[in-house]
Amino acid sequence: MKFELPGSKAHYMPAKPFKIKHIKLEIEPEFESKQIICKEYLTIEAVAERLELITLDAAELDIKSIKSKGNLDFRMIDDKLNVYIEPISEGSEITLEIEYTAKPRRGFYFIDDSIQAWTQGEATDSKYWFVCFDHPSMKFSSEMIVKVPKHLIAISNGRLVEERDEDEKKVYHWLEEHEHPAYLTSLAIGDFAKLEEEYNGIKLTYYVPKDKEEFAMLSFNHTKDMLEFFEEYTGIKYPYDKYAQIVVKDFIYGGMENISATTLTMDTIHDRKASIDFTSDHLVSHELAHQWFGDLVTCRDWQHLWLNEAFATYFEALYWKKSRGKDEFNYYMLQTAEEYFEEAEKRYKRAIVTNIYKNPDDLFDRHTYEKGACILHMLRKSIGDKNFRRVIKAYLEQYKFDNAETDDFRRCIEEYGFSMQGFFDQWLRSAGHPELRVELNYTANVATIKIKQMQEQLFKFPLDIRVVTQKEEIFNYTIEVEEKEHSFTIPIRKEEEIESHEFVTYPPTKPDEEIAYLSVDPDNKLLKRLELRLPKQMLIKLLEKGNTVEKVYAINSLAEHSSDDVINALKDTMLDEDTFWGVAAECARTLAKIKSDDAYNALLEGLSIKHPKVRRAVVRSIGEFRKKDSIDKLLPLLNNDESYFVQAEAALAIGKTKAKEALEHLKNALNIRSFNEIIASNAIQGIAESRELLDIILAKTEDNEHHRVREAATLALAKYLDNDKAYDRLLALLRDRWFKVRINAIKAFEEAKAEKAIKALEEVASRDLEPRVRRAAEEALISIREYMKKPKEISKLEEELDKLKSSNKELVARLERLESRH
Repeated sequence: MKFELPGSKAHYMPAKPFKIKHIKLEIEPEFESKQIICKEYLTIEAVAERLELITLDAAELDIKSIKSKGNLDFRMIDDKLNVYIEPISEGSEITLEIEYTAKPRRGFYFIDDSIQAWTQGEATDSKYWFVCFDHPSMKFSSEMIVKVPKHLIAISNGRLVEERDEDEKKVYHWLEEHEHPAYLTSLAIGDFAKLEEEYNGIKLTYYVPKDKEEFAMLSFNHTKDMLEFFEEYTGIKYPYDKYAQIVVKDFIYGGMENISATTLTMDTIHDRKASIDFTSDHLVSHELAHQWFGDLVTCRDWQHLWLNEAFATYFEALYWKKSRGKDEFNYYMLQTAEEYFEEAEKRYKRAIVTNIYKNPDDLFDRHTYEKGACILHMLRKSIGDKNFRRVIKAYLEQYKFDNAETDDFRRCIEEYGFSMQGFFDQWLRSAGHPELRVELNYTANVATIKIKQMQEQLFKFPLDIRVVTQKEEIFNYTIEVEEKEHSFTIPIRKEEEIESHEFVTYPPTKPDEEIAYLSVDPDNKLLKRLELRLPKQMLIKLLEKGNTVEKVYAINSLAEHSSDDVINALKDTMLDEDTFWGVAAECARTLAKIKSDDAYNALLEGLSIKHPKVRRAVVRSIGEFRKKDSIDKLLPLLNNDESYFVQAEAALAIGKTKAKEALEHLKNALNIRSFNEIIASNAIQGIAESRELLDIILAKTEDNEHHRVREAATLALAKYLDNDKAYDRLLALLRDRWFKVRINAIKAFEEAKAEKAIKALEEVASRDLEPRVRRAAEEALISIREYMKKPKEISKLEEELDKLKSSNKELVARLERLESRH
């Protein structure tokens, strides 16, 4: 599938014949009617030699009047507001006074079942609640005066100038003196508990619904440590007077980095049981990092969005390294790459920096976030941490309170003597990534490493190879890979030559006896898929001796083997209490891929592992075997594990057995309360595996259920689409109030290749207010139509081929085991 959907076009920077210097908003929300009553003052300076027409963004606003020393003529055309003024010259200013009301459908959200409201402007939704220039290149200072019922709190950007009583209500006056784009303008209103602390004179405030106050600091207790780390690493002090974090209900993202006042989803608040293996640190550090990357320095245009999101994602990872250590960081970066690979394989590949798209929201994907973070990791590894810090500081100092684009950042790097245009062209302005197959061959007395790029396009990059001899001598090489196929002869120095410090190199006399193992990119400097075709014993040795990155690569490659020694090596590593948890979890996943009885029995031994994240991986892997006899082994974990997440995985694993006795256990699991209802959600997925109990699944899609339960039940209906009740319910859910339910209804139709849903999906693709929903519908339509083009006979043959591949793998596994026992 292509990233560019029909209707995509090139987007360019808008013309700016004027500059908005300051916006002052006086707002009174009416919660019953879901209306806002507003008066807005825009101070505008002419940039053009002569300015007589001011064109602004305003969507669905009912504008009553616009004044400036008298009434001005204005005209609304689609989402544009044209204001006609007496001509002013370059450098002159005018202040527009705009009175309007609105019942916003985007941008400003009233929450149905609680007296709460909040805003969300990114990418271009601020225009739905105030008149603005809705593009990141326009920055201005702002002021917010909000009148709310007395028991509510109103929080906005900047410092609180005044809080006063007026007309049986309370008025909050906020002032943000630092310039910022429209999308970072924020207002949150609710009955919040307020917690406070201070960091070096900066007021830190945390606003949470009062019934969540008890657990709030489980999410925010590392904020001060994060501030200290980001200031130290970037060399730039936190740029604002305060930092507020506001937790709201039904937030449509995980978080939003509004300048000095971040908004966060309720889903991040968790209890002590969840904190065993869940943390808010990723979300909190990501949004805090944005105060430097996105707020202090803002991308000049949406095509450069990675300067906001990739940087926040990578600094989130760097804080993880600081707070958790090297192993956690390395594994986190491997997982970050995997998230990008999943999108690249299942959806599309695209250049990170591109101006061709349908809607700017399309750019908020795993290419911008995860792949971008991996590119920054490559860059840091390439130029060194010291230089990377220097570049970051120079970049932030040069563009603070301003805008930047990709080449601005590149030039900051080149100021330190590096040539970066080729790097940026290949990794940011081109799509894809290297997919490497590395083989070790012995010919006569020579060992040769063959590196083959399996992807279509050619990438050029340095690749580190580490060779370890049987005497535990280590040899490091860096190969400049510039062809689709590259062969490298391993030159290993003899012992006496090492001692005499001579650097003449020779191949080993007997390389297969001399080399213990080798590893490729042992420090994970390169973003790539890697397939190691090495002798089995080398992979086992790499698993035993390697670092975290090397162990993960070895484990993934061992999935192609199923002999007793491989299974024992994976099992022993998994069960060893000294094994880093990420490595142990990867062992469990690979045992699931081997799919033999011995692998299954090894996983059963793993049920007693203490680390909850490893235990979770073990339970998930047991589920892949779909064995009925696993139910009795998993039930104690479902009902009484110390981890919500292990309980949830047990529910799904039990469901995958498709055994009738599993259903009663899963019905009971629906009533086990948990963090974000993850147990009930997985129990729903487990029930759907058997395609039974449709009425229960339908009931769980109702509006009174937790949104995560509703999302799971909606997606589960894909399994029941031969039933009219399920089909009709999914049609209704395409119009649900919660956008993630609508997306899952679309995915359910796509998964079931429901041809008769095409007309309904077309309507969603053209009319839904949420860009993410529209995109999901368009992608589903493409998928279903591609399926329809394919003859049914071919589809059936493909399914049979997949079954044959699975059977063949099992036969190979049996043969390997027989051979290893003779």
